[in-house]
Amino acid sequence: MCVSYQFIHQEAYDFSEKIRKQSLYKFVRTELSENHFNDEHGDRCPLISKVVLEDNHGNFYHVTPNSNGLKFAKQELTYKEYKRLEKKETRNALSLFMIILVSFGGGMATLIKVFT
Repeated sequence: MCVSYQFIHQEAYDFSEKIRKQSLYKFVRTELSENHFNDEHGDRCPLISKVVLEDNHGNFYHVTPNSNGLKFAKQELTYKEYKRLEKKETRNALSLFMIILVSFGGGMATLIKVFT
């Protein structure tokens, strides 16, 4: 199974650019992941993992380049709401994965009982 990392890379880049342009905070820098992938030319490309923003009081905020990070940068969410939303989405994704895994396992066990 092949996953297109170009799509993931492009989405992270697009959201980091939107955050940079639309942020009400000062844009400090982007942080790149330590994991690299090869693009279609065989070159190693780092993935943008975080965007660092600074408020007027000198506080730094590390946000993920996604729709939640953009909402925080536009000050539609507080940092506490942003973190809570990120945790909720992660928990929902893991729960969905576990439900699919258990359903697949149950289906396989049922098939084994029926055909043996």
